[in-house]
Amino acid sequence: MPSRKALALFVAALLLTFAAAAEAPETSAAKPAERSLRTPDLVLDPEVTLVDEEGAGKLYQVGEHAVCVMEGTPEQMGYQHGRLLAPKIHEIMKEGYVVKALYGRGYTKDYINAQSERMEKHFPPEYIEEMRGVVKGCHAAGFEDVTYEEVRVGATMAEIMHHGPDAPPGCSNFAAWGQWTTDGRLLHGRNLDWDVSSGAQKSAAVLVWRPEGGTPFMMVGWAGSIGSVSGMSADGITIGEMTSSSTDETFDGLPLFLIMRRVIEKGHTLEGAVRIMHQGPRTTGWNLIIGDGKIPDGRALEVDAVDCEVFGPMDSKEGPQTGHWAMEDAVRRTNHPIGLKIIHKLVELHGPRFGIEKDNLQAAIPLLQMQNTWLRYNWMGKQIQARPGKLDVVECLQLLGNAPVWCPVTLHSFVFDPKNQTAYVAIAGTDPNTTATSRAFTKIDLSRWFQ
Repeated sequence: MPSRKALALFVAALLLTFAAAAEAPETSAAKPAERSLRTPDLVLDPEVTLVDEEGAGKLYQVGEHAVCVMEGTPEQMGYQHGRLLAPKIHEIMKEGYVVKALYGRGYTKDYINAQSERMEKHFPPEYIEEMRGVVKGCHAAGFEDVTYEEVRVGATMAEIMHHGPDAPPGCSNFAAWGQWTTDGRLLHGRNLDWDVSSGAQKSAAVLVWRPEGGTPFMMVGWAGSIGSVSGMSADGITIGEMTSSSTDETFDGLPLFLIMRRVIEKGHTLEGAVRIMHQGPRTTGWNLIIGDGKIPDGRALEVDAVDCEVFGPMDSKEGPQTGHWAMEDAVRRTNHPIGLKIIHKLVELHGPRFGIEKDNLQAAIPLLQMQNTWLRYNWMGKQIQARPGKLDVVECLQLLGNAPVWCPVTLHSFVFDPKNQTAYVAIAGTDPNTTATSRAFTKIDLSRWFQ
């Protein structure tokens, strides 16, 4: 453990760094444009092939992506999901990511099921019905060893692994509109930085739901899971999350995958989407970006089991008191809180390692500004500022595909264009494992399924 004198010198050095960085948003906003940025490849006209059908459900191949379109009641949609994606579901549950990421890291089956059961108490009944449909579909496809408990784990594993070993310091989200984009429309960019070595990308799928009597919506996710961490609805609602830390965490809530699905499935407006997240019940620490392409407008949310702080453009809560800076017509987040309420929890959780007390933000903020999560937050803001009226899909891809936002373990990446009902999606590669933003982004026209 460092001595008190060493800590004092370290904090003093960090304070000097903070003083210099405090001027960054104003004095260097134009500098990012001077650097040549790599542009990820973009497939604008992918081949679309119908692979299989089950009732009203259809499985397409759109470029290199499996797109599973489900339609009807919860049980019907689950059955279509299970029957059409059974091989991928079997792989991820029995051999692939679930086995490697949970059992391979020492989590026991009893522990996993116990926490999964706690969260299941908060599942809407129709989600349970849909998961049972997934199991029936797998059995109909000949994969009779897939169980309901495994599908339930697929919906709850984000919480179980929330701060597990070897979790990479990643995930970035931004939404920009108005003065920044070429025509004022909202564009939402997101990197899911998690783990490409365990092979979750092998069972990746773009899932499209067309619920009976409801609004169509999609999520970039995985076979067998009825929710995910990235999505967009036909109502123009977009969402993406980032892991964050808090002292208020529990397994007694609606898991991340399902509450995010709930937001885009039932939150038809920006206000309605935020309300669903606020109502919870929530589980652990997450940051979220929610956009509404209809207005356009967006919000950044910082949540845990107890609190839900909401930030809009130019929000006074995102200011010098915590070493951050808000923007007009844009919101962005990475992996740390910005609001005073939850940032104090972050300091309480991690400060003791550096001899910093919970309320000593004067020492904690400079330390935070040395971290990759703050560098990504700051860089995204500067890059957006450097492009007034010029931000389009290609420019958004540049924000996602260059350092410090670029990450070697990005599982999937997207740019959502809700006005045009279009998603530009990249998923990590296999053999060799390749981070998503170093691969081509495929344009997926969702308008045919969003009607």
